[in-house]
Amino acid sequence: MLSQRRANLVFVVLVLVACGYFAHLAQGFVTSGLLASSGLPSKFFPQLMLGITALCAVIVGYRYLVDGNVGGDEGETVFADGKEAMQGLSMLIVAVAGYCIWHFLGFLAMAVALGPLSLLAMGIRSPAIHLIVLALTASITVIFVYGLSVDLV
Repeated sequence: MLSQRRANLVFVVLVLVACGYFAHLAQGFVTSGLLASSGLPSKFFPQLMLGITALCAVIVGYRYLVDGNVGGDEGETVFADGKEAMQGLSMLIVAVAGYCIWHFLGFLAMAVALGPLSLLAMGIRSPAIHLIVLALTASITVIFVYGLSVDLV
């Protein structure tokens, strides 16, 4: 299986590429709603979060490159068996599908689909947990749309 060190270094590269791509997308955000009255550009918070994420990825990558193995994970592998590897691959597919749904159908469609698809990819079949995730999605949507006047379309 894949070593923990190699997997984390690959993940760092992927995170940095994703941060760069989404920071580029955030450049096109137009100020509206709550942020318009605050004077902050709408790209401020997304770019701040992406910058912090990228900084953390660089720190982790540096530690793995310089120290070799971090946190006592020497000799560990990423997945214990093939089933765990398939769940990891399934989550990657769900993440890409979530982005495609967002891009083609909008944020709300992605928000509704991403939770249940992620739960299924992780092997969680409990209807109660699925309902809780959907209720949380609805609650957060209501807070942002009606409480904060953010357009999530």
